Amino acid sequence: MKLVFTGIQGCGKWTQARLLEEEFGFTIMEMGAQFRKVVKSGTELWNTIKAVIESGDQVSWELGKQVMETAIASCDDERVIYDGFIRNEWNIEIFNRMLPDYQVVLFELSEEKSKQRLLGRMFNPNTGETFMSGTTVDPKTGDKLIKRADDNEAGIIKRIDLYKELTLPVVEKQKEEWKVIIVNADQSIEDVYAELVEKLELKK
Repeated sequence: MKLVFTGIQGCGKWTQARLLEEEFGFTIMEMGAQFRKVVKSGTELWNTIKAVIESGDQVSWELGKQVMETAIASCDDERVIYDGFIRNEWNIEIFNRMLPDYQVVLFELSEEKSKQRLLGRMFNPNTGETFMSGTTVDPKTGDKLIKRADDNEAGIIKRIDLYKELTLPVVEKQKEEWKVIIVNADQSIEDVYAELVEKLELKK
């Protein structure tokens, strides 16, 4: 089962991915983590990508293609969640070519709820993981969490606008191909997870 998680920023898809990892043994491939591997390589490619990320823009096809293809090819596990991989047209082209049997899970959340969640979100600068409002320490590592520099109203609006402009049209196309399962993200974590497991028809 190859799943692609998508949804507006703050929809909680990373939290749900970790729950599936713990209960059903999914491997999580997170696009941001793949770019952080490039960071550690110290290559010129990273210097270019870093400038794009810090500007709040999405990485171009020329810069991201090699990173994405390498990440997909490196994982042959049976159950995989790809988080943050399909956000625009060139992303979907790579997936349709390399993993044509993937299933998209869209976590639906309103813009207003997205803004509320992001304004209170916390961030682990060492791992890149994000956590819900009110969390001050990473439960896995013990690291102290901080606010992301771009989790301000202007930065949040920019990321939401990019989601609506680039990602949503791709999701609509995937709906036409019957690849999309929709989950209501405006519920408690437990209720979102229960709906997710039910719709994926997962059993231990």
